[in-house]
Amino acid sequence: KTIYLSATRYKLDDYEPYLYCTRDGGNTWKCINGDFPAGEITRVIRSDLVQAGLLFVGTETGIFYSLNDGKNWIRMSGGFPVVPVYDIKVKDSDLVVATHGRSFWILDDITPLRRMAIEQRQKKDILLFPPRPTYRLKLQWAAGVFDGDGKDYSPAFGLAGATYRHQLPNGQSVRNHLDVGENPPAGAIVYYWLGENVESDLKLDVCDDAGEVIAHFSSAKDEKPQKRLTTKLGLNRFIWDLCYPGIKPLDPVLDVRDYEPFAKSSEAKGPCVSPGRYTVRLRFGEKTYSESFVVLKDPRVSASQSEFDEQFALLRRLHNKKGELRVAVDDIRRIKIQLEMLREKLHSKSSVEFEGSIDSIVEALETVEGALVDRYRESPRDVLRRPAGLDDTLGELMWSVTMSDTAPPIQTNEVSNQAIAQVDDELRKLREIVDSSVKKLNERVISFGIPLIGAVQI
Repeated sequence: KTIYLSATRYKLDDYEPYLYCTRDGGNTWKCINGDFPAGEITRVIRSDLVQAGLLFVGTETGIFYSLNDGKNWIRMSGGFPVVPVYDIKVKDSDLVVATHGRSFWILDDITPLRRMAIEQRQKKDILLFPPRPTYRLKLQWAAGVFDGDGKDYSPAFGLAGATYRHQLPNGQSVRNHLDVGENPPAGAIVYYWLGENVESDLKLDVCDDAGEVIAHFSSAKDEKPQKRLTTKLGLNRFIWDLCYPGIKPLDPVLDVRDYEPFAKSSEAKGPCVSPGRYTVRLRFGEKTYSESFVVLKDPRVSASQSEFDEQFALLRRLHNKKGELRVAVDDIRRIKIQLEMLREKLHSKSSVEFEGSIDSIVEALETVEGALVDRYRESPRDVLRRPAGLDDTLGELMWSVTMSDTAPPIQTNEVSNQAIAQVDDELRKLREIVDSSVKKLNERVISFGIPLIGAVQI
């Protein structure tokens, strides 16, 4: 029986707001202008269907909202332009706004407003809002392929649209859309409220249903800008991409080059989580705040939970094995550098006793390295001139598995098992080299009196 009404009288030279509410089906009406600004034409009013007392009003200059059923009103800013708002609709947890002259606008998540309407916040409180249910969506398979540093003219194969990257003052990189619409944030939206300046670092953990930490983020200055928590007073927002941490890249310091390649490697993501229940945990000092939320599958996808779990399990295997491979390649390159330093020390003593051992170890290491990666690759785009290493094979298999929301086919499982076995075989060879040839060389070097740390010539 509750009805909200907005009215206008600007055609009668009256520009005052008119907002009313009835709780008896229209028999009696009460003005709910409250502290609504004078001179605002109230074109539309909508109430939230989830949280009673949360109201939205569209005027000739923007949007106002109330958390207490019209007693107090607040102008909604957040980058919304000064524009007439003719209609408003609450769709699930999104606020959809139709403007006169500036197209449609969507506020992606009004969950914090719903929570604020019922929370009795103190001025210095910290508040973690429960994330809304998040859909696990898979965009067109080529989305992000052209996501470079400059201006891009295609969001994906077959799709036109110009965008470019812009760096914010905090170092975070965002993409500005010139002639195409912008999608909602890709992932779970985590809101938290800071009522006072925080002196120690904020820490945010995302855990699975078993309590295992999937991803960790913080407000520390050494955190990457894209993963750094903001600590401004009031409402803060963080987007978790629903992915495990990516594989650590090969150490560029160990890859000796005479030049810096123009092409850059993109930051890899880990496997995307399966649909299910997860927990976000915010830590500040000795205080911990936690909220649970669910990740839902795309309603257009017919895959079952067991198929998602099967896909995730194979992705984790490939992902972890690729991580082991890269650690091994870094170890190989580190040992090769140490061997060349040892060679220089031996030359300074006019001795060639160990030259044969060093050459044979380097040759054996480079054989393993060549099987794991393309040793002669000159840039991340240089992928066609020579045979791919197992690192590329694992990456292409991961791409194949994650391309669609389906269980991996039999062929993919078989090829993945074969590639993983090949990596294990190369890692076994590396362990044998280290445990035999390298160990023997170390013992001989020590007995010969070559210092492990020291200058080549004094």
